[in-house]
Amino acid sequence: MERLNAAFLKGRPRPTPRIVQFGEGNFLRAFFDWKVDRLNETTGSDWGITVVRPIAGGFPHSLDEQDGVYTVLSRGVAENGEKISQPRLIACVRNEVAAHGDWPGVLALARDPNIVVVVSNTTDAGIAYVPSVGYADDPPASFPGKMTRFLHERWKTFGGAPEMGLQMLACELIDHNGDELKRIVLLHARDWGLEPEFVRWVETANAFYNTLVDRIVPGFPRAEADELRRDLGYDDTFMAAAELFHLFVIERKDGMPELRLPLGKHDEGTIVTSDVTPYKARKVAILNGAHTGLCALALLAGVETVGEAVSHPAGARFLDRLLNEEVIPFLTLPKPDLEEFASAVLRRFRNPYIRHLWHDISLNGLVKYQTRNLDRLLAYRERFGKPAPLMTLSLASWLAFYLGRFQGAGKLPPRDAPAIIERIREIGALDDGTAKGLDSMVGAYLGEAAFWGRSIDDPQLRAKVAEDYLFLTEQPFSFERLAAILAA
Repeated sequence: MERLNAAFLKGRPRPTPRIVQFGEGNFLRAFFDWKVDRLNETTGSDWGITVVRPIAGGFPHSLDEQDGVYTVLSRGVAENGEKISQPRLIACVRNEVAAHGDWPGVLALARDPNIVVVVSNTTDAGIAYVPSVGYADDPPASFPGKMTRFLHERWKTFGGAPEMGLQMLACELIDHNGDELKRIVLLHARDWGLEPEFVRWVETANAFYNTLVDRIVPGFPRAEADELRRDLGYDDTFMAAAELFHLFVIERKDGMPELRLPLGKHDEGTIVTSDVTPYKARKVAILNGAHTGLCALALLAGVETVGEAVSHPAGARFLDRLLNEEVIPFLTLPKPDLEEFASAVLRRFRNPYIRHLWHDISLNGLVKYQTRNLDRLLAYRERFGKPAPLMTLSLASWLAFYLGRFQGAGKLPPRDAPAIIERIREIGALDDGTAKGLDSMVGAYLGEAAFWGRSIDDPQLRAKVAEDYLFLTEQPFSFERLAAILAA
């Protein structure tokens, strides 16, 4: 079968490279590049992308082998419940340059006046300060080091012209990603003794935007590859499957320039706002918080996947009540926006094309509860003077899961740092089968700052967690038993 190439675009225009993208992985290709490609088609605009492979090794093939063309397969459940699978050929990626092996080629991009935007996704740890990185490295090992050298090359080439500054869209999954990239770039400029005029140019002529990105991208659909090749009529090494949902929030703070790339004006899944914080809080509390809220309960009940859990009436009802009664009332965005996002999350969980295992989600579950759910647990208690019933049930289920006190626990061990697992075992040993032992165990669990960042123990919460723990462990737990709680 013929390998995918530009001929399959059937005359679709190939845009001028105006964006440099650090990162060749599935996520950016099925998220950012897919959005840019649709923008070009919708508006007739001319936004091409040159991909820089920032690290050595990795996938052995280059996008150049397919003329930069690849397929994004958007799949999921529509609002009307219909299953959708939409292939799209991406035409906006023009070529790939390897930073390791062709660093001069990357610097040549800095000298190209057509380049006006840089986008990156270099893993969560990619935006990090590495003091050993040097100006003359070929290439600098870290992404901020590469970016500093790239910007200095551009400053030298264009004599510090303000209009030659770049707009950076950092898509790494860390807080204040653009601000952090700028901070480290300026640190490297100081370390390397670069010109004060260059530092001022970085600060005044370039813009570093914080972003929030949200789309599940499973990547190459290996299990269906042969069938998809037959249906599409070509072989595509770079095909990437993604869910239907996509959200790109770009923070344009007061004083920052208008975005050159007008996704916010033409893409329904892109929001430009002066403060990304409420959108991040929404994502963490609703999407991530729903996962964490149901995860341990599903594992105790022997439910293997997210899709299976939300297809069960009890699982769906639990999440609906958790989000609408114990999460949404404590977030700051308008209620209709939050309810719409919550409905979209539940559809995403039902996506038949994604098999998301609860045991994978359980990794580092206690710290996830702390960062995703604890604020809502405490806010509910503050407002209503009693523990949030479903958040507290979830909290008790994590204790039962980590202690392995459920059927099938031998095949589903807790996945966390050894010190956390050892501490939870010590806490579990306090339960000697008596009411006093149970109280001591739950008190130690709630009082452990290593789990929650501080003690959250109080008599009322302790009593409710102990009650829920007994309900979950005195007899085998199931979603049928969960349904009984929800109906009470």
